Amino acid sequence: MKKTGISLAVALATVSSQAMAFGAVDARSAAMGGTGVASSNYLMAPFHNPAQAVHYTDSDDFGVLLSLNLGAHDGDDLYNKIDHFQQLDDELQYNGQDEQVQQEWRDALKALDNGTLNVDTNIGIAAAIPNRYVSMNLFAQANVATIAMTDVDENDLVGVPDTETMQSTVQGVIGGTVDVGIALARAFELPFAGQRLSIGVTPKAQHIVAVNYKNTVAGFEEDDFDLGSEYQQKTVFNADMGLSYMPTDYLTVGLAAKNLFAQELETNVSNASQATFLVEPKYTVGMAFNTRFLTIAADYDISKTRYFKEVAHETQFARIGIELNAWDWAQLRAGYSASMTDYAQDTITAGFGVKPFGAFGFDLGHTTAKTATMACLPNW
Repeated sequence: MKKTGISLAVALATVSSQAMAFGAVDARSAAMGGTGVASSNYLMAPFHNPAQAVHYTDSDDFGVLLSLNLGAHDGDDLYNKIDHFQQLDDELQYNGQDEQVQQEWRDALKALDNGTLNVDTNIGIAAAIPNRYVSMNLFAQANVATIAMTDVDENDLVGVPDTETMQSTVQGVIGGTVDVGIALARAFELPFAGQRLSIGVTPKAQHIVAVNYKNTVAGFEEDDFDLGSEYQQKTVFNADMGLSYMPTDYLTVGLAAKNLFAQELETNVSNASQATFLVEPKYTVGMAFNTRFLTIAADYDISKTRYFKEVAHETQFARIGIELNAWDWAQLRAGYSASMTDYAQDTITAGFGVKPFGAFGFDLGHTTAKTATMACLPNW
């Protein structure tokens, strides 16, 4: 008699420099360096590779996953620098003739030049029904990218500081997608002994939103920098596809293509500025060696990921992860995510999981950037 497995996974990430560097959705993937194209199971398949929806055990009937990831990359300490400058700007209003205050004001403004702050938020939910005909996974996922940039005008650094004529600015752009779809996968036995090919496709409705906010450094208000009422939006059709090839029972090679149809959305105009949010195809290959006691996985981003056409920010990663499994009761995991661009740093990850008697499970992951990702997996 089959057991019905109901899994609830909750992934939480603290604000850090690399919380979303590898875009991991589930705690297991986060602890294994963000791998998943060839190593994820039927429940996590929509977030990594729809073809992996066929990877389930005989005891799996049904699964539910809920995840939340939040991270920030503030290598320039921009948030605190803006706050410090605005405090000095307030002080300048009362001590405008104090030369020391004026110089501190100039130094604080100069420290803001070409600063960037990136925040990524990812929320996902999935409900999967694996079967030998067509495995299905209903899911919804929201991804939001936020980027703040500063530009200091040299004219603001000379003479007596004057907030009224300031030209130095802070620009913030937000772009996001909400995907709702179904991952469908089918496995085919190849005419070679023990070899199998899985094909997966994910048709999905994709809602895209984008907003732009620009103001002087002195006039920038954090509360005004949100999706508010001025955001632009549109709903389109998009799709993901994936392949999963098993030459042996222990080796899997995967290929995932996300957002096959490129999309663009122009933001609102704010202080004569505008940006274009991008949803571009992303291609990733992966390989995994899997036994009952050991899993070794590696992923590589073939393409770079960009968010806005006008912003020089793009990411690309090579990842590797390992998992030691003690008879399904406990797992130890570790990973490494190597950045292929200058806009992110390399990350070391680690984590563990416990699931005594197969009735309840708890997973925890951690990175060197003080990112915590955890999941609770109760099973009945």
